[in-house]
This record gives sequence, C-alpha cells and structure tokens, in this order.
Amino acid sequence: MAKPKHITDQELRDLVAATTEAVGRMSAKVDKVSEELGFIGNSFGRFTEGLFTPSLDRILLEDFGMDTIAHRVRRQSNGSRMEIDVLGYTNSETNTAVVVEIKSRLRDIDIREFEALLKRFPTVYLDHKDKKIIGMMAAVNISAEQRAKLERSGIYVVEISDDVFRVVSNKKFKPKDFGLKP
Repeated sequence: MAKPKHITDQELRDLVAATTEAVGRMSAKVDKVSEELGFIGNSFGRFTEGLFTPSLDRILLEDFGMDTIAHRVRRQSNGSRMEIDVLGYTNSETNTAVVVEIKSRLRDIDIREFEALLKRFPTVYLDHKDKKIIGMMAAVNISAEQRAKLERSGIYVVEISDDVFRVVSNKKFKPKDFGLKP
C-alpha cells in the first residue's frame, strides 16, 4: 500500500485559491446561462401574447362589448405595481373591465397568482374600481383540471381550438365579479 502524500500549508492554500477561482468562473457561466434562459423565456412569452392579440381583441370587442383594449398595461398606485397583459373595458351602462392573463403553458401557481391579481386590481387601477371586474385566462395549453379550477374561481378560459383562440368556458359558467363591493 502506498503511503499517503502529505500536503504543505502553501500547497493547501494554492489548492484552495485555485478551487475558489474555478468556482468563481463556473458561477459566472451559470449566471450567464440563467440570464440567457430568462431572455428566451421572456421572448417566448411575448411571442405567445402576439399570437393571442387578434383573437383577444375580437373576443373583447365583439363577444364582451368592450370599447377600449390596451395591451401590456402597467400601473403604479398606492405603493403597488401591477402589469396586465390585456385590459378591455367599457364605461357604457355595462361598466365592465376584463383583465386578461396570457400564458404559453399554464401552471397551477399561475392560477393562484392571477386570482390574487384580480382581487388587488381595483385597488391599483382606481379608475376602474367602480366597474364590474371580470378575469380571463388565455393559454395555449390548459389541462381539464386547470380549466375546471379556473371556472370554479369564476375566471373565463380562452384556449386554441381549430386554429383559433376562443372562450371555451362551460355554457353554465358564471363569471365572478372581482370588483369592490359597496
């Protein structure tokens, strides 16, 4: 059996320094890859939003009677910040705002976050606080369970069907009003 080699204090310091340097270089590479993945994810999200735009505009204008539609709306109010993918609203006798979230692949956490956003919406978008607030989730891929969960939460579901995006919520579906109650 070979005798174990003893390492000097200087050799140990050199080894630790070399290892620390190698870990630093590796961390920089991991950070760069993470940044690039984030860019790709954001680009895909914007691509998905672009796919939905013509159909959502038609749905909001024709099916829901909205007269104003805005995409990628940002607001800061009362110390809160909020971004909405699509906001349709009308000040007519309907006095309604439809808040739309768009996802390429819907996750369960997205549903919870959207419910929370809808509850906060009238406190951030004060010019819509007296309106009926309706939620709509638009996604390329929604499971049957997610669709049912959205409908139980009172949120409309929009997905692709026959190469066209359309509202696919159950005929008996009743939307929830997320507006402030007097």
